[in-house]
Amino acid sequence: MEDRRMPGIHRRTLSNGLKLLVTPVAGTSRVAVAVHYRVGFRVEPPGMEGFAHLFEHLMFVGSQSLPDGAFFDHVRDTAGMASGRTHQDYTEFYQVVPRSALDQALFSEADRMRAPSFTQEALTGQLAGVAAEIREMIVERPYGGMPWPHMAGLLYTSFANAHDGYGDPDQLKKATLEDCEEFFARYYTPGNAVVSVAGDVDPDDVAARVERHFGDIPARAAAPQPDLAEPGFFMDQTASFTEPGIPATAITIGQWLPDPAADLPGYLAHVVLARMMARQITPDGTSAVSTSCGFFGPLDARAPDALLLTVLVPPATPAVQMVGAVRTQWGMWSKGDISGEVSAAVNELVSEHHRDHDDLETRCRAIGRMETLFDRAELLDELPGLLGEVTPAQVAKAATRLHGAACAVMTIEPGRRRTRPKPGHTERAEREPGQAVRIPEPVGGPRTVPAREHQPRPVLGEHAEAAFGNGLRAVAIRTGGAPVVELRLRVPAGPAGWRRPDHMELLAHVLGRRARVGLHARGAGGELTVRTDGQWLDVGGYAVADGLDAWLAVLSEVLTPAAAAEPLSQGRSLLRGRTPGRIADDALRAYLLGPAPSEPAGLADVHRTVLVPEGASFVAVGNADPARLLSRLEEALAWWETQERAQPAPAAGAASDGGILLLPREDLSNVVVTFSAPEPPDGPDDVARYLATGVLGRYHRNRSIRDAPGTTGLGASGYEAFLGRDVLLDFPRAYIQVMRPKEQVPDVFTEVLDRLPELTAKQPEPVELERAREYCVMEMLWGLDSPAKIADLVRVGVSFGQGAGLLTRLYDRLGQITTDEVVAAAVSTYGRMPLPSVVVGDIEADWLADEIEREVTELEGT
Repeated sequence: MEDRRMPGIHRRTLSNGLKLLVTPVAGTSRVAVAVHYRVGFRVEPPGMEGFAHLFEHLMFVGSQSLPDGAFFDHVRDTAGMASGRTHQDYTEFYQVVPRSALDQALFSEADRMRAPSFTQEALTGQLAGVAAEIREMIVERPYGGMPWPHMAGLLYTSFANAHDGYGDPDQLKKATLEDCEEFFARYYTPGNAVVSVAGDVDPDDVAARVERHFGDIPARAAAPQPDLAEPGFFMDQTASFTEPGIPATAITIGQWLPDPAADLPGYLAHVVLARMMARQITPDGTSAVSTSCGFFGPLDARAPDALLLTVLVPPATPAVQMVGAVRTQWGMWSKGDISGEVSAAVNELVSEHHRDHDDLETRCRAIGRMETLFDRAELLDELPGLLGEVTPAQVAKAATRLHGAACAVMTIEPGRRRTRPKPGHTERAEREPGQAVRIPEPVGGPRTVPAREHQPRPVLGEHAEAAFGNGLRAVAIRTGGAPVVELRLRVPAGPAGWRRPDHMELLAHVLGRRARVGLHARGAGGELTVRTDGQWLDVGGYAVADGLDAWLAVLSEVLTPAAAAEPLSQGRSLLRGRTPGRIADDALRAYLLGPAPSEPAGLADVHRTVLVPEGASFVAVGNADPARLLSRLEEALAWWETQERAQPAPAAGAASDGGILLLPREDLSNVVVTFSAPEPPDGPDDVARYLATGVLGRYHRNRSIRDAPGTTGLGASGYEAFLGRDVLLDFPRAYIQVMRPKEQVPDVFTEVLDRLPELTAKQPEPVELERAREYCVMEMLWGLDSPAKIADLVRVGVSFGQGAGLLTRLYDRLGQITTDEVVAAAVSTYGRMPLPSVVVGDIEADWLADEIEREVTELEGT
């Protein structure tokens, strides 16, 4: 039967109780599939804390037709993605794959709903994986466990709501295969699930496919949902913990939210109120308070759920002081005129909602979640209108409610040792004889995985390109259904910025602060960020259609040089979080350029030297006329002129004399080695190089990972080589990156430099080439999932000197590349790595440096 309660969401219910939601999204080349089960960590009985999350991991291991991890085969081969999450009231599994693999995605989800296979080996392996995740998220992360899961124990009293949903690894080890079968049989039933599909699909066709794959799974009743009723609390609940090495005290304040199922307007008033609190920014442009409605976001759980506010304060600041400050703010907003604050908060929330859910994966998952929790998938598309209807009076009423309500307060402050709530090791109820529930026997034996179908040619849509008089190159593309425009400005850092990445980081930091303050002051919604990766300065974000002028006005403020109080030396502290790859590239750029002729006098000088329109590019993507978009951009940036030309960078091969740069980093457990080469300007075309990179090292079947050391490969067991292409300084670059324990680093030079000629010259087998070709074709399609991803993809293409038509040109040309062209591209691109090799990691020991030098000397001698 079908019930179309809202245009755009097509509903069906199968005879076994499974719900299907299909939401067509025009223009996408991929499809998202999500399955939500009404089972989260609130259903766990005492003694089995964390089991729902463990079971989510176990569902990926194997099923009757897809044993031993074969679930991921179609995902890996098509550059797709698959994951899962467990929250309070649901567990979700989701995939995003090319449209040609829709049948495979549905088949894989149906197979594990019909006939999962649980083995002791798989259970042991997933227990280890969950233990590692708990260690990473709770134990090793600064402020780990704040606010979730530890805050729940202060807010609630019932076991279902209050217990730790991650659980304790030692207690989880008691889980048995019988527990797994029983949990599946109780909760993973068709009638307890919602399948959602989003993409450029025909709803009737999807319904037929879902019926084919899921229709014969027998119906069975699911276990009842737990009683989540709470008595409430009338006095503040507090808990304080300590942690060494943290610079500030973190305080989280939690208060109950209204039930969205019973009082949605009241709930949304609290969402607006929380955003108003987050908009109380400090003079440096950062939020004074981080807020969240719900542990995992708004409308992500059934009641009870909580509004959470977290703030970092100087050590020894009393928590009661912060609670008093929050209550004072609630009190101020409970009276007086707050219409301006409400309007600005609503604008931000609505623009974020439109932007977030114009993404294929996010939309698919959100529709399934809304249906699972509230039986109202259409609520997703109603929310912008409902938020717009929230009145200042409703927000004032919410503030009055919170001002007088008790709260839970959790504090983590600097201390000599790490303390957290002691695990509550509750005892499991013993299973009565004959009470065990078993997985029903599946109908028939293993089934054949369906073949992939024809993949439609990707179409970017209407677009326009222009070169402005100031040297700025611009591309505008019409796409998406939301009233949001994605905007990306990319400026090459130039020699002055490439030599001094610390200056670039400081410039990005100061301009980002200016952008936040400017956009916040206008209250028009949207986002504007400034970041650098050492190669580029990227200014980007999004604006709602009627807020584009405000966004461009803030951009003009960002581009205008202004005196800054920060000394240039402050930029060094901003470099601490760099990845090994970023560290290596920063060092290589500085080495190739050599010392600067003179140092800038201040940050304004860096600004004038770096932020120039010549050589920069602008990408705009949204549901608007491309020519009109370009006209508005040109008009807004007509004043922007090059004020100070950067010194020219050296030619690509000017400093290509080999050698090694050793960069010690004792805090890294493994050493990363990067080899680089300029791409020859007169070699094979860009598409052939892209495919050659796929053959050699872009996906899970590639040659460098598949082949063992000692044959023709670059990899070693457990440590993969990654090959890629980008832009370094002012020339395209090919690179190889290998991560190894430091004891193995000297061998890397032999494995890579000595074997590259043989590896690159080896002609790929027909099957190998076709698999790589298919992967490369599918890999590009992620860029059409949303306007934001289209903007990112086109920005990368423009960085390589390509236009908006890069996607379709790559797609068409990939099918024409011959084996000989692939070999020629591999040899010319990766056959020799003449730029200095960069080694980042724990390499202080003299023996390691000596061993590396000996290996390289021997290679040069041969």
